[in-house]
Amino acid sequence: MEVSGEESGTRYRIKTGLVAVVRGRVFYKGIITCNEKDNNMVKQRIRFIRQPCKLMAAASCFLLLVILQINVYAQSQTGIQSLNGTWAFKTDPNDAGEKNKWYAEDVNIIGWDSMAVPGNWDLRNEYAHYVGKAWYRTSFSIPSNLRQKFIRLLFEAVYHDSRVWLNGRLLGNNNSGFLPFEFDINNVLHFDKPNILAVSTDNTFRRGAIWNWGGIRRPVLLEATNPVRIVKQFISSEVNLQTNTAEITVEVQIKNGEATPLSLRGEVLIQGEGGVKKLLPFTTTVEAGDTIRATVRTSISKKELHLWNCDDPFLYQSKASINIGANTLHENTDRFGIRKVEVDNKNFVFTLNGQPMRVMGFNLVPDDRTTGNTLPSWRFKEDIDLMKSMGANMTRISHLPLPKEMIDYLDQKGIMIFAEIPLWGFDQLVDKNNPVPREWLKRLVTSQYNHPAIIGWSVGNEIGGVPGVMDYVKSAIEYVKTLDSTRLAVMVSHTADQGKTDPISFSDIGLINKYGSGIGLLADKIHSFHPDKLLFYSEFGYGQLEENGNADVNAKAMVDSLRFKPYLMGGSLWTFNDYRSAYPGTREYSENRPWGVVDVFRQKKNAWFSVRREYAPVRALSVDKFIGNNQASATIVIKPRLALDLPAYPLHQYTLVWKICNTNNMLTNGGMINLPVIKPGDAELQFPVTWRMPEDALLMQVSLLSPLNYSVADTVIFLQKPISPKIIHASGVRTQMNDARANTGSMRVAFEKNSTAISYKLRYMKEGILKETTPVRTNYFIIPNLKFGDTYQASVVAINSFGESLPGTPFKIEIGKDYPAPLIIYIEPADKGFFVGYPADQEDYLFQLQYTSRQGDYTAATIVQTNTRGVLFVPGLQNGQTYYFRMRRWKHNTYITPWTEEMAVTPDGGALPINPTFTGVIRQGAKAVICFEPVKKATGYKLQYKGTKSGAWNIQDINAAQINHFQLSGLVPSLSYEFRIASVNLNGASGYSQIISK
Repeated sequence: MEVSGEESGTRYRIKTGLVAVVRGRVFYKGIITCNEKDNNMVKQRIRFIRQPCKLMAAASCFLLLVILQINVYAQSQTGIQSLNGTWAFKTDPNDAGEKNKWYAEDVNIIGWDSMAVPGNWDLRNEYAHYVGKAWYRTSFSIPSNLRQKFIRLLFEAVYHDSRVWLNGRLLGNNNSGFLPFEFDINNVLHFDKPNILAVSTDNTFRRGAIWNWGGIRRPVLLEATNPVRIVKQFISSEVNLQTNTAEITVEVQIKNGEATPLSLRGEVLIQGEGGVKKLLPFTTTVEAGDTIRATVRTSISKKELHLWNCDDPFLYQSKASINIGANTLHENTDRFGIRKVEVDNKNFVFTLNGQPMRVMGFNLVPDDRTTGNTLPSWRFKEDIDLMKSMGANMTRISHLPLPKEMIDYLDQKGIMIFAEIPLWGFDQLVDKNNPVPREWLKRLVTSQYNHPAIIGWSVGNEIGGVPGVMDYVKSAIEYVKTLDSTRLAVMVSHTADQGKTDPISFSDIGLINKYGSGIGLLADKIHSFHPDKLLFYSEFGYGQLEENGNADVNAKAMVDSLRFKPYLMGGSLWTFNDYRSAYPGTREYSENRPWGVVDVFRQKKNAWFSVRREYAPVRALSVDKFIGNNQASATIVIKPRLALDLPAYPLHQYTLVWKICNTNNMLTNGGMINLPVIKPGDAELQFPVTWRMPEDALLMQVSLLSPLNYSVADTVIFLQKPISPKIIHASGVRTQMNDARANTGSMRVAFEKNSTAISYKLRYMKEGILKETTPVRTNYFIIPNLKFGDTYQASVVAINSFGESLPGTPFKIEIGKDYPAPLIIYIEPADKGFFVGYPADQEDYLFQLQYTSRQGDYTAATIVQTNTRGVLFVPGLQNGQTYYFRMRRWKHNTYITPWTEEMAVTPDGGALPINPTFTGVIRQGAKAVICFEPVKKATGYKLQYKGTKSGAWNIQDINAAQINHFQLSGLVPSLSYEFRIASVNLNGASGYSQIISK
């Protein structure tokens, strides 16, 4: 290496670049390579000697060190390697793993099982009830070109208490099953051979009624960056509603992993749709090993400002970068929204961007029986889409932190939430001197700081009555405000009705939980004790429902008891979904706690429709003056919400969509109406429409579409009777074990549903006496209290608003004394297997499933059995292969039931989604409404459109899982267009649907 030049303060030319030494600091511009000997040599720390005669000898190694570092920086900035996949797995019920060094590099893992990561071991039949420690192991290699990088091991979430070893060395512990954690691993890595990663995790920790799903439940990643990197951005805004401007502050957290201090140049680029672009430069110095925050600020003018709200959740992007010379060391990109949340506890008003909001929502237990709490994107997108279509705009969600990916989607869909650490009930962690809650709060706030959906941080749920709770809540709320002063700090109280002294007094808003038919009166009582608090029912409900689809609740009476109370701004129903639980008092024997308006498989109950009507942003949407002749006409009527109603907020840029569909569910006619701003208290609105009625018209549907394409209210008028249903299985059976008393028999009838009906009823006749059931939405009937030996003729009748179908083909049923086969209520294909869902009785002992690849041939079939109630998983199958199966169950007296009817399923691991059913396009000038049927497990859709005389398709990505309308703008009114649509999942996109021209 050749250096020439003068004293410090001048420039020294090197063969491949330029070095400047200024005031003892060395700056380099250019690229240099070195051999292995030089690379080893520069690892020493060498003091710079400021004499010209010694510069070449003494400074060369130091300069080379800096040059080598920057040469690394000039290469690829980051690399991310997924460690997801199949890991070795072994339970450790006797806590022998660490004693026997199961973390060691050379441990023999022959005989270990395998487990998916991310995944939950509870989803497997053999581990469905395992509680305790379990071990995971995998290996990975690091490319040699990453030797000079700074490599971290990132876990999104491991449930719950975990310890991590790499190459036999303990990296550290983690005490949260819901928060991300990471380790710096450079000093432990092997670059010349595979690395062995071992994780011990324990799912003993349980919170409330929620299942303690065990395992590495979220993705595991390796991230390689330069030693100097941006850890995170902290973005906050202050909105001036009088001037419609905002001040933005971005704190860029930078970590220097080098052994020398560095002076850095950086910039933050803020961008938004519509041309907003702010370039904010900064300079900073980071000492060796330190982490600092560099702060930049900017103003957003009235012209540039676009506020985030529930129907228009606009997001900006902030891209931060740090540089030395012309070399970018690291970049970090995040999104944020600008919005202003205010609580006026004196006048009992909650405002978003100055607009009073009275809002409703749900608590969501973020799990299900087929994906556990791994939360794949299709699962949480479906949940959020369904809640949004029910009018949810604000909710507490649940008692535990959610992953970033899910909160990103809440940001995009405009649902306000309170993020919460998992303190619940009579908890020993409710102690101001216990460091764990503070650690959780810090990790929660730090990791989720930039999400506009989060409007407050909750320090605990239902912890009133715990000794020391007042001191804990006071100190925790004070602490969380030091971490983030821009949001609300709250706790959730179930004791606020017991007196004036309650930890709710420290909360910025009164979040309360109460149940039963007297929740309205309880709200009045709480208000009398705490008249200085605006209240929000963070949990409310009448009680557990049933898990079958016929379960309902008197939602109108329940919500009416909360309406028109000025101090009560809304509520969050417990719960959106049923969830797996071992909590005392769970009503079902299937291990599913049935509080939800959908079941654990997200099948809608009657309660879904009842609650949706009460949560709709309008009091009523109806069709009046309907005339169904060839020249048909009708008047669509909207009744706005009243002042102080629940919910109550202005509706901006909503659209009425009406359509006429035939018996194939294809759109034959339709239209759209762009609505004016509708405010609570406005007068009734009427919109007359006319159309030519086709001969095969089945129904008229009117939907109120939000700007985010959710149908938040609808009404359907059927124009012909439904099709007669077909019975697929019927039997007469006993209902009691070891008990055949009179009138303990039962009739079970399963049938095929069809799209021409809303509900169904069973007609059954004995000796000329005809009876019928109340209408149901499920595809089965169970008629109890029948006499053994009696014979019935049964048929199913379909019902819609036009009338009833003719009875289907009658079925002869004799009430016998055999136990019935399991009732299969759900089938879900999975990777190399499938899940089957079924209810269970108290005396059920064992469930068996028999499967084959040859329809109807079970001579060589495989049997899978489990004692797990509610769900069975069939593993080890071939993706894309169709399998046929049937089930039976064993009772506790070893009675074996008959097999069910045969069913079919195809495992879908790695498969593309199916093509969506494209039902039609409504076109009006520059706007079109695309109508389609959503696809199960879809994460989005791709819409293509072009002018009929154009060769190039335009592509519109649709970021939603479960919607059935999309509003497309910007078309040329004078042109006709062609449209087609595809569905998207994690594996890619389906083929496109048929083309529809409009």
